[in-house]
Amino acid sequence: MTLRSRALSFFSASILVFTILVAVLHFAFGFQYVVILTDSMEPHINPGDLVVVYPTHHVKPGDVILYRLDLGGARYHITHRVVGIAHDESGRLYYVTKGDNRKYPDPWKVYPDQVVGKVVTVVPYVGRLYYYTPLMITVLFLSLMAFFGYELVKVLIEEEEEKPSKKPIPQLRRSRDIYMVRRRARRLPGRGNL
Repeated sequence: MTLRSRALSFFSASILVFTILVAVLHFAFGFQYVVILTDSMEPHINPGDLVVVYPTHHVKPGDVILYRLDLGGARYHITHRVVGIAHDESGRLYYVTKGDNRKYPDPWKVYPDQVVGKVVTVVPYVGRLYYYTPLMITVLFLSLMAFFGYELVKVLIEEEEEKPSKKPIPQLRRSRDIYMVRRRARRLPGRGNL
């Protein structure tokens, strides 16, 4: 196997593993993938980055969380850092959040039932592709890429195995053909087919 075919094989296997991992994390464990649209979390999370969110309600100060916020009849998903934990007038726990790129904390209270989860990792720039392409189309596209990459590597490997050797193929010469014809004509009875 040549270096090129190994590289192609590794590339296609990596895409396939990545696609399966994304699907399993999303559908089996509830992970969510969110594209950051604003600069409120710069320099750690930039617009166009994709964040992977683990579903949990156990939050402590310093965690970056994704939470739901209903304002003016619209629902927003916001990714900010928890800077404090407090209790309201009725004794309910809430989180004080703030964007890393903002001077002041958010003016609203974030209750535990609004928390979608904690940010586990940030994938730079991938969010731009993800934002404009729905998840299922992305999974289908990556799966097809992995499949075609695998098939391409398989074809390349088979071609290498089928390459003819450097030795020339012996060609029958005209004189040999004529000799064999004459020999067959001269066969004597009882001598066998030599």
